[in-house]
Amino acid sequence: MPSRPTTVIRLAVCLWFLAANTLFASEYRIAHCLEGCPEGAQKDNQLVVRSVYALSYNRGRGAADWLAYRMRPGALGVASSLPRTWIEDSDLPIASDIASQDQLAEARGFIRSRFVPLVSVAGTPYWHEANLLSASTLRTENLDRGAWAGLEWALRNLVNRSGDVYVVTGPIYGPSDKPSEGIGEPPTAFFKLVAAPSGALSVFRFDQSFGVYLHHCEARSSLEAIEAETGLRFFPEWGLSRPSDETLDSQLGCR
Repeated sequence: MPSRPTTVIRLAVCLWFLAANTLFASEYRIAHCLEGCPEGAQKDNQLVVRSVYALSYNRGRGAADWLAYRMRPGALGVASSLPRTWIEDSDLPIASDIASQDQLAEARGFIRSRFVPLVSVAGTPYWHEANLLSASTLRTENLDRGAWAGLEWALRNLVNRSGDVYVVTGPIYGPSDKPSEGIGEPPTAFFKLVAAPSGALSVFRFDQSFGVYLHHCEARSSLEAIEAETGLRFFPEWGLSRPSDETLDSQLGCR
């Protein structure tokens, strides 16, 4: 039986270890999220952190509620020769009938698309993470090839000119939808928030019915509107106000 001094020492070591872990845990930062990852997602969502993005996976919907990533000049690359085959995510319970779901969605005018474009991470060894099903969504072909692609092109130009930006994107569902229902059901719209480290911020909301001819600048919105529609709180460490009232609109081709 250990002596009392030995027991006291062991107890003291255990208490120090717990206190140190608590201190270090409170200082963790996810590099993909500027000023903190979004708050307010479903309690049973699973936070997934990968090399090129972080996402909050909604088990009820079988899809991400939000996905955050940092765009860097060195990460951009040529994706023309990279495989685009979807990869099953062994870490998450992706629906087993995803192929049949996609066939039904395609009949309604939707295609499976990436939240993170391959070209935005093609310069990294982790480009394949953009092909994971958990980082995908169902989007209309007109939106995917129109305004959505236009904003992606403008973003890459901005990053090449000015350096890093942070992106938070995700789906918007109709007000009648419940988080526990609608597995495989396409969103009604999407949001995309683009922020610079300085606090300059541009906000976009893309309805699925967006015509292929529409410019991405016609999708501009406000942070307050997106937060009200999604129930999420973005950039929580900014507190009640962000450090800059500027936007990135002009740098993204918007007047």
